[in-house]
Amino acid sequence: MYEVIKNKGKLVKAYQLGSDNTVIKELVQNGKICDLGDGRYEIHSQEAVNGAVGGEKAMVGDWIKLDSTGSPYPNDKEYFEANHRHIEGDTFEQFPKPLSAWDAKLEMCPEVMFLVEKKELVIDKASSDRRYTAQLWGTTEAAAEDAMIVFYSISYDDAGNVTDCDWNFVERGEFNRTYSVIR
Repeated sequence: MYEVIKNKGKLVKAYQLGSDNTVIKELVQNGKICDLGDGRYEIHSQEAVNGAVGGEKAMVGDWIKLDSTGSPYPNDKEYFEANHRHIEGDTFEQFPKPLSAWDAKLEMCPEVMFLVEKKELVIDKASSDRRYTAQLWGTTEAAAEDAMIVFYSISYDDAGNVTDCDWNFVERGEFNRTYSVIR
């Protein structure tokens, strides 16, 4: 696997669901976020739109960031607040930390096999635009053959077997703009 890091000291704009925020209101008006009521939302990220089933599920208190195309994507409240520092207004600094990532140029590894066997990752080698599909954030997400799979955390047992992980697809252009490969 690659070791990657978000570009150092990256400043991001982020918006908390449930807050009285103009950007959230615009995203709702434009259909990129759907308020499902009862504190639940559907977020129409690039990967969720590619999945053609619905939006990623998020809750009041979770955070929304926009990728370089203007598409929203959710960040779990606890993860966001542990990995970002408020600067001012809607601007936050994202703490860079090394992560693991995989793409199809690499050999199959235990972490990706775990996704296939336990997390319902489907790898369709016959499709270039929907090479990868999985149930993530409460919806079907799909990514093209050049997408990266980024692992935000991986848990192992004492024998070194993968027991759980937090992960997602990252579209290649977005990956190239926001991550650097360390090794």
